[in-house]
Amino acid sequence: MFNKISDELKTRARKIKLIGFDVDGVFTDGSIFINESGETFKKFHSLDGYGLRLAKQFGIEICIISARKSAHVHKRFEGFNFEDTVFTGIENKLSKLEEIAQEKNISLEEIAYIGDDALDIPILEKAGFAACPPAAHYSVLEHIHYITEREGGHGAAREFCDLILYCQGKIPG
Repeated sequence: MFNKISDELKTRARKIKLIGFDVDGVFTDGSIFINESGETFKKFHSLDGYGLRLAKQFGIEICIISARKSAHVHKRFEGFNFEDTVFTGIENKLSKLEEIAQEKNISLEEIAYIGDDALDIPILEKAGFAACPPAAHYSVLEHIHYITEREGGHGAAREFCDLILYCQGKIPG
């Protein structure tokens, strides 16, 4: 799948020590289901969860930063061993990521990030490797290095993890 990756992308991916993720539009297709009593629901893809576990298993740190305050996100990643880096209700995502990078002694060049909307642009501009799913808002496109083949909510996060792990020689292509 990754045999057409440019040397520049491989170089960027080899440096990555932390992968950051937006939620809506990346782990989900952006849909929010609301029942008649006002409860909300989101649909996540199991491929993505395993991709994060795999990255963590190979020593890559994970963080999730969502502008939307959501118990769903915390519940989804419960038991993944990176609960302390799942943040929701964060409007200034770049500031949060810089704080995480400083705590973990990681440069922004060593961070990959996948997002799909305008709130993600400040991070996408600074990250060493920036990506988005194909249905991302058009404003994001000039700030990324890679567009996943898979859509948000349908394995885009897993593809991004796999790409980085492949370029680092940790998994086959």
